[in-house]
Amino acid sequence: MGDAAATRYRSGLIFGLVAYGWWGLVPLYFVHLKDADLKAGEILAHRIVWSLPVMLVLVAAVGGWRDLFRVLGSRKLVLTLLASSSLLAVNWLLYIYATVSGRVAEASLGYFMMPLVNAALATAFLGEKLRPAHYPALFLVALGVLIPSVWGGYLPWLAVSVTASFGVYGLVRKKAPVESTTGLSVETILLLPPSLGFLLYLSATGGNHFGSNGALDGLIAFSGVVTVVPLLAFTLSLRRLPLLAISFMQFLSPTIQVLLAVALLGETLTPDRVAAFVCVWAAVLIFVWDAIAQARELRKKQQAHPSRRVGCGAGAGAAPVTR
Repeated sequence: MGDAAATRYRSGLIFGLVAYGWWGLVPLYFVHLKDADLKAGEILAHRIVWSLPVMLVLVAAVGGWRDLFRVLGSRKLVLTLLASSSLLAVNWLLYIYATVSGRVAEASLGYFMMPLVNAALATAFLGEKLRPAHYPALFLVALGVLIPSVWGGYLPWLAVSVTASFGVYGLVRKKAPVESTTGLSVETILLLPPSLGFLLYLSATGGNHFGSNGALDGLIAFSGVVTVVPLLAFTLSLRRLPLLAISFMQFLSPTIQVLLAVALLGETLTPDRVAAFVCVWAAVLIFVWDAIAQARELRKKQQAHPSRRVGCGAGAGAAPVTR
């Protein structure tokens, strides 16, 4: 690896660590808003409203206005992104609710499941094929959901819902040939009217906390930065690192969330939850081992046929772009 390539790789690692480390620490921000008596719906509405100006600044910085107006001028793309934005709002709301209700560990379980659920959805709806190692891994994920249901008498619906909502979101976004920054900007624009309407309703009923305290106002407005900075870091990392490296790094975020939940947020891991995590972590290890084996296979093929380009199939485990 040359000096330029090594520098690019190191910068990609740094940007990836910033993105996934930031996403892992996001629960601390939502907990501060909860302590100020904000509910999940209000936090979501403010997050959408304050993300838009930051996204538009980002669009301007990368010269993306033409692409933004191209997408907004396409009825088909707008309808597709309207569907994806609805799924994204549900996903954000679920995660915020998990944080403010003291269920960060359960939500993090869903993000550990994400790569394998993506692989299953891609097989079911996009015609992609599972690798042999994916089958036992998916079985372990299913077992991780079943154990709390049988042992603890409850379905970990937050973990399942967070995973399902973002998995389907990814499927819908694949239907739209839109760059990630432009796509998220359009999604935010489409979510703006109902978010503003909800905040106006809260203001009329005395439930909107914005405007009552300068420090709190700044904290609420910071939600735009909280949303966009890790997205930008992730995008920069994705351009510099192979998907295989991204697939490994994505597990940093839910790991940090579990540690925060237990060490700082006062959550406890009951035996059934520990058993569920063991199953899912075992599935993750199988997934990682298989990804490494696949990368080695592809490298050997490239060495045997240097004139042929061989694509990497690690993309099934690519990480969520936003949280």
